[in-house]
Amino acid sequence: MRNATVTPVVNSEDPQILRLRRTLIGLVYLLVVEGLLRKLEPGIVGILIFLLKDVVVLFLGWQLLTRHKLPSAIHFLFLAYVFTAIFFVPCIFNTASHDPLLAVFGAKQYLLYPIVALATFIAFQDATIGEVVAFCRRVALLMIPAGLVAVLQTQLSPSNWLNMSVQGTSLEDFSSAGHLRVSSTFSFVSQFCGFLNMEMFMMFIALHGWKNLKRKWLYVLPVILLVVCSYLTGSRGAVVGNTMVIVLAVLLCVLRFDIGKISSLIWIGGSLMLVVVLFQLLFPSLMATYSVREGGQVVGISPEVRERIYGAFFGWMTHARSIPFFGNGLGIMSNGSDSLSAYSRSFRSTQWTETDMATTYFEGGTYLMFVWYGFRFFIIFQTTRRFLFGVSRELLLPAAFCQAFVILVGLTGTLGMQPPNAIWWWLSVGLSTTLWWKSVHPVEEPPAPPTAQPTVAPRVIRGRSAYAEQLHGQK
Repeated sequence: MRNATVTPVVNSEDPQILRLRRTLIGLVYLLVVEGLLRKLEPGIVGILIFLLKDVVVLFLGWQLLTRHKLPSAIHFLFLAYVFTAIFFVPCIFNTASHDPLLAVFGAKQYLLYPIVALATFIAFQDATIGEVVAFCRRVALLMIPAGLVAVLQTQLSPSNWLNMSVQGTSLEDFSSAGHLRVSSTFSFVSQFCGFLNMEMFMMFIALHGWKNLKRKWLYVLPVILLVVCSYLTGSRGAVVGNTMVIVLAVLLCVLRFDIGKISSLIWIGGSLMLVVVLFQLLFPSLMATYSVREGGQVVGISPEVRERIYGAFFGWMTHARSIPFFGNGLGIMSNGSDSLSAYSRSFRSTQWTETDMATTYFEGGTYLMFVWYGFRFFIIFQTTRRFLFGVSRELLLPAAFCQAFVILVGLTGTLGMQPPNAIWWWLSVGLSTTLWWKSVHPVEEPPAPPTAQPTVAPRVIRGRSAYAEQLHGQK
């Protein structure tokens, strides 16, 4: 750690800071149960639940506006956010020329969720590292209920309400070789996969200070469920995504020349692979959905996966000459846009873009490719630079996993198309910046309360009794 200055303990009971933290954890809980609630209420109530996360993020933004000024440590993010919003104006006007309501919806998909990163840093800027870890542990433990629901789905019939879509229709068309691809408590499989990728880095922040944990088994269970559920989804994004988070974390530690942390990461990777092999031998049915899609392969990257990775980065080029310079309109390919806009519905009824680059190019053309990816590359560069030159060795491992997620999802995630994935990414950006800040300006942990000492009764000096006085007088 370089030039670290210890900050004295601050008042963590600041009502505004507490409200920010509660709103953040409330947002996380909402994202986890949103799909479950929408399945229970697939009608108009389901649409309101779908929009509720945006209301929560707006509430976070309102809380930030009530502050006198933003911390200088995140000026890089705020200024980049402002300039990006300005550069979005031509795309917004282009979309509004087709459908004004779609323009508002589309702008929201791209520009609303960076508020989460700003709110995360401010909420924990003056917190102790113990308070940051406590927040991440609450998020990590959500893997237990989400994972158990996913396992339960495999034991239920496809017609059970838990295995239906949020519109109340069957998902059998999305099964893999007769095996249902589970979505747990989320609206779609892809959203559950995004949650699993997020939990990979969140788990290792939560495990910081492992030796002092009293109930270690409580954190072993979510790690096992994370591995199992990644295969239950049958999604390459979940399995390969989590693998890449580990690989990138190793590379980041290599760049820091920390052999001890590299050894720890290799041990972690080996342990997780052992869990995969054991479950493949003992519970092959749990791995079948992914195994069938990959031709029996559960470890490694198949040729089809390599082809999909290539397509994620270069597939958009096949339509390079048919897309207008400012694109066809923001938000067209986002879930729910076809119910808001006839213009969006006219596209979605005949075509679909699956990857992030293809979506960005389709909606905003060459112009948005430069603006949107320029913004994301800038965030990746700034957070990586802070990790490499500022994070202390004590926080290196959790920060490496967090920054690995920032890099991976920042390059490949559908951030302008899937709001939950965008919220997870911006949360990771805020936490990565916070871990750097905790290294450069660590906050003193509050002193432990003094141990109560046993009360010793005062010694009572007693005088002579009347009988003793009589004997003393006879001498």
